[in-house]
Amino acid sequence: MTSSTLAMLKKLYGASGLPCVIADGSLNVIWKNSLVNRFSTVYRKNISFIFGEKPPGPGAFCLSEGDAVHRFNVVKWDAPESPEVFYIAEQLGTGSLKELLASPPVRDYAVYLCGRIRRSAGSIAVSADEIESAAAVFGAGCGEVTEQLNTINNELMLILREVIDPEQLYSILDQDCGDSSISVSDELSAAADDARRSLGRNTSVSRDIEKGIFARMNRSAFETIIADMTAECCGGEYYPEELLFSCKRTDGERVCVAIRSSCPSGRKNTPALPELEQNGGKLYYDYLCEVMCEKYGASFTRRELPDGRLCCIEFGVMNSRGRITLNNRGLQMRPERFCTMSLALAKRHPQQRYRPVNVDDCGGEGDNDI
Repeated sequence: MTSSTLAMLKKLYGASGLPCVIADGSLNVIWKNSLVNRFSTVYRKNISFIFGEKPPGPGAFCLSEGDAVHRFNVVKWDAPESPEVFYIAEQLGTGSLKELLASPPVRDYAVYLCGRIRRSAGSIAVSADEIESAAAVFGAGCGEVTEQLNTINNELMLILREVIDPEQLYSILDQDCGDSSISVSDELSAAADDARRSLGRNTSVSRDIEKGIFARMNRSAFETIIADMTAECCGGEYYPEELLFSCKRTDGERVCVAIRSSCPSGRKNTPALPELEQNGGKLYYDYLCEVMCEKYGASFTRRELPDGRLCCIEFGVMNSRGRITLNNRGLQMRPERFCTMSLALAKRHPQQRYRPVNVDDCGGEGDNDI
C-alpha cells in the first residue's frame, strides 16, 4: 500500500508547476520533483525547518532567511488504512521582506493597527490624568496611585514606540503623501532639544549644527529616522553620558547628519544591549532606513566606538531655500508627552510624569500639560 500511495503522490506532484518535495513521517525528504533543483535552494534533507517551533502539520507557512521570505504549502497524507504518513511541501514562492511588508494586506492592516493603538493609548492617557486629579481631591493613597500611574504612562510610551516606524514607513511609501522642503538645521536642533528633555540631567546634549541647510523629503519620516538614530546611539554597551548632534555639508551638494554618543566614565548600560535589540520593531527601522536611502539617494552608516556609537545619514541638499515646512510643535497633538523622540527613547529612559501631590493644595494647576 505504501509503494502504491507514494507512486501516486509522485505522479501527482511531479506534474506540479512548483518546487515540491515529499517527506516521510520523520520529515526526511524521500522524493523531490524536477523543479526543486532548478528553482529552489531552500529545501534540505529534512523539512522540519519549515515548521520552526511549531508541530508539523498541514497549512501555509512562511520562512524568513535574511531579507528573503519563502512561502510553503504543506499537505499531510495519512490515510486511515495505511500506517504511513507523508508530508508534501510545495514552495509557493520567494520574495523579499520589503515586498511582504509593502504588500497591500500587510500595509492596510499595519496602518489600521497603528491608528487603533494611538486612539486607545490617547484615551488611556486622558483617563490616567483624570485619576491623578481625583486622587489629589480625595487625598487617598496618593503615593501608591502615583506609582501605578507612572507605570501606565511608561507602558503607553513603549506601546506607542512600536507604531512610529511602521506609520512613517507606510507614509513614505504612499504615493499620495508628498515631500516638503525642510530646514535640516532646524529639524536637528528641535531633535536635540527633545533629546535633552527626554534624557534628563544625566546626559549632556550638545550640538554642532551648520545653519542654512535645506532639503526636500518627508518631514515626519526624517524626524523619525533622527529619533531612531538617537535611540540606537543610546542603546549601546555604554550609558550615553554625552550626546552630540551634528549637521555639516560634505560638499556643495550633500549634507551629513550625525549623532554620536560617548561615555567617558565607562559606565555600562543596563539591561545589556542584546536583550533590548532582539525585537521585531527594529525590522521596520531598518526598512525605513532602506527606503529613505532609495528614495532620496541617501546613505546610512552606523559604527561602534570605543566608548559609544555613531549613526550618520547623508543625503542631497536643495540649491535654493524654497518654501520651508516649519517645525511647529504647536500644531502637534500632545507634543511634549508623546513626541517622536520621547517615544524612541522610552525603552532606555522611562518618564516620571506623575508626582505625589500635596493634598492641602487640592485644585491647584499642575505642570503636567499633555
